[in-house]
Amino acid sequence: MANAVKKKQKSPDIGPSHYGLLWLPVVLVFILLSCLSVFYIWERIRFREITKEIVALQRVQKILIDDISRLRAQSEELSSYRRIYKIAKEKFGFIELKPTIIVRPEK
Repeated sequence: MANAVKKKQKSPDIGPSHYGLLWLPVVLVFILLSCLSVFYIWERIRFREITKEIVALQRVQKILIDDISRLRAQSEELSSYRRIYKIAKEKFGFIELKPTIIVRPEK
């Protein structure tokens, strides 16, 4: 047994048959990266659209704020007219003239 030759364990043969399934993970990684890039681009487009909508809504908000302040000023002016009319009616005996209604006679 002293002269026994130790047999080397045979390493697995790496031939073309073992590389057959190597393309599967590569293709899966490529598909995953493609999907992620498409998703990223889609999200960027949505982000830009939402940003444009926000800017447009802020412009509308400024316009509405200006309109509201203008309408408040007009309502204050009208209420002051009502107060003036009420004072004129009570203190000075102002009489409201009713509009004349003209009825056209039928022929």
